[in-house]
Amino acid sequence: MIKLENVSLDIFGSNRRILSCIDWEIGSGESWILFGRNGSGKTKLLEVITGYIFPSDGKVVRFGYDHIGSDIREIRKRIGYLSSILREKFNRGESVIDTVLSGLYASVGLYRDPSIDEIKRGSSLISEIGLSDRIYDTIGNLSDGEKQKVFMLRALINNPDILILDEPSAGLDICAREDFLESLTKLINGRNHSLVYVTHHVEEIIPIFNRIFILEDGKCFFKGSVDDCFSKNIFTSLFKRDIEIFKKGDRLYSLLS
Repeated sequence: MIKLENVSLDIFGSNRRILSCIDWEIGSGESWILFGRNGSGKTKLLEVITGYIFPSDGKVVRFGYDHIGSDIREIRKRIGYLSSILREKFNRGESVIDTVLSGLYASVGLYRDPSIDEIKRGSSLISEIGLSDRIYDTIGNLSDGEKQKVFMLRALINNPDILILDEPSAGLDICAREDFLESLTKLINGRNHSLVYVTHHVEEIIPIFNRIFILEDGKCFFKGSVDDCFSKNIFTSLFKRDIEIFKKGDRLYSLLS
């Protein structure tokens, strides 16, 4: 799906390097956690992956196409992307169904009337997350957790090859976060999307994720399986604090010792 080769990124007009020598391959159907502390470069790395910014050095290959000479607008149609920046662009008066269907055109709001088949597709997705009774409600009337689920559906409506969620649980209370994670698990199971979920909370590494890429100061700190990360006590090294990571059932939890 996505291959980064020795990717680095400098801030334009300065000597500051915010990503350095990143190598990462995301295969078909793989589910990754992109983990890192605040300011580690996670969002900038996503912007490189999605083609909103170009690397200063290195190579990005998306679906077999080099980032040089490719039509990034067409490539982006194969990437479902949920970010807080996108959410803020939507009018509070936009309906739930129109918000979801806008993902078909990668637009903010609808610029044409959707077909009956498109409406059925959007309605079916909305039903999957239990919001069928809110389909014509406005997104301004939804809770933050419900909004995040609607915008996740917007990212999924085009049946993308890869779904990228940039800290989708940020700002949600614990119940809303768990509800969102349950909806994500339900939507992903049975589908073959590759998945990248960005977080800096261990508790969000749910069982559907078995791979993790950890960024620290713009560099790869660890890349491998979640089980290896857990067994090697990587998080203690990352945070430079004595952190106990433990399992309860099939979930991970963290505790400062």
